[in-house]
Amino acid sequence: MYGIHDDDGLIAQLSTPMTVRSNKPVFVSDTLSLTRKVEARSTQRWEIETKIVPLSTSDANRLMVSLVTKGYHTTFEVSVPQNSTVRTQRTQLDDVTVSGGVFEDEITISGSTGLIPMGTFIKFTDHDKIYMTTADITGNGDVGVFPRLSSEIVGKVTQCGDNVMMTCYYDTDSVTGMHYTDGVLMDNGTVKLVEAL
Repeated sequence: MYGIHDDDGLIAQLSTPMTVRSNKPVFVSDTLSLTRKVEARSTQRWEIETKIVPLSTSDANRLMVSLVTKGYHTTFEVSVPQNSTVRTQRTQLDDVTVSGGVFEDEITISGSTGLIPMGTFIKFTDHDKIYMTTADITGNGDVGVFPRLSSEIVGKVTQCGDNVMMTCYYDTDSVTGMHYTDGVLMDNGTVKLVEAL
């Protein structure tokens, strides 16, 4: 189950409709002859726009406390939603060891016996950035990742399943409190969660 966590665990489930977006700054302009000029930056972050559902009455209280106390300035953890096809195809259930150089777009995997499908979100131990595989890999070998590595990873264990946790902020257009429908039903509308870099 994917959702927002506090120090005691999962407090709210991510619900649909949901958008997982890659925010990579790109500057595009057209000349008078309609030639397109494109310049892309190397930076990238993941953003999730979703509705959230507390798991219980006590979790509703914990969610409200999270929204108010974290505000726009304090990070928290979100379990990253994997694509449904990734979840059904993946046979590599345990963490694996990886290595790769800074600014490279490929990692070397060892200690793997199963399939890690393309589009799998992964995270390295002691490394806050979330990456996505760009090809299928079964067993050990090299696989592409997006975005390029922001720092060197040597012997780092990779989270590649439903246990991938992203450090996030609530975006500035999210309600830092609670909205009630008919005085009882909690409805914060769509909440935007942005990866903390």
